[in-house]
Amino acid sequence: MKNQLVTIAAVAAFAASAFAHERITLGPKGGRVIFLDSTTIPNIEFVVNKDGRAEIALLDKERKPIALAEQSIVVTAGPRASTKKLKVEKQGDTFITEAMPAGAPYTVIVQIKEKADAKALTARVNYNPTLKKWGKPDYLDDSVNEGSGPSIKVPDSLDGLFAEINQHHGELKENFAEKKYEALDEVTQAFTILLKALPAKSAGKTAAVQPQAEALVKDLAAIADANAARTLPAAKANLDSFNTGLAALKQNYSDKTANAKL
Repeated sequence: MKNQLVTIAAVAAFAASAFAHERITLGPKGGRVIFLDSTTIPNIEFVVNKDGRAEIALLDKERKPIALAEQSIVVTAGPRASTKKLKVEKQGDTFITEAMPAGAPYTVIVQIKEKADAKALTARVNYNPTLKKWGKPDYLDDSVNEGSGPSIKVPDSLDGLFAEINQHHGELKENFAEKKYEALDEVTQAFTILLKALPAKSAGKTAAVQPQAEALVKDLAAIADANAARTLPAAKANLDSFNTGLAALKQNYSDKTANAKL
């Protein structure tokens, strides 16, 4: 009986986490952006239109639509027990599927090929069309991003600010090493805001801290650009420079402040 309860709890936890909230990036048409490990097709945008058909665009590093030529996609969607490949047609710079199957939420799998003989890239979209109280469907609900990325809240205290800086430094290194492109996109945005706020909170040290913070922001920008282009190895020198520069910046503060933790 105990083992049965453990199994049931595990299944319930999996079901609850299958569509757990995650960061949501929106594209130029208001659709969900999915990050791909590709220099030529670094993103796709997914949105379901008023007719219930999925519209899928391929996006470049600046998240602008890529003109369609030889590219092709295969879209598989539906509840696990009844998934199906959807018919797809091209309209301008967009792939459009037949109507999405009933039974959502479920995972939509999009396989993209740049050419017929190219290796397929795979994107997965957690599709949940349930409308939230403020009008957006769950899979496009970017309110879950509140307090992160460009909307991060800068702590009032210097120790609190360094706690956030240290937390984001760990995430920066981890996401860079593991090529977690979407997470790294969020971290570089948030970290930039935190560093720009630091000089003003460093009474008596502003003149020394300002140029150091600006240099770190430049390294972050280079990392962000390489991340967008999916060429992270090209920014390894910037990450090394950032790590060294942050250590030097911390020398302006007490150990308690510089090493504060969340």
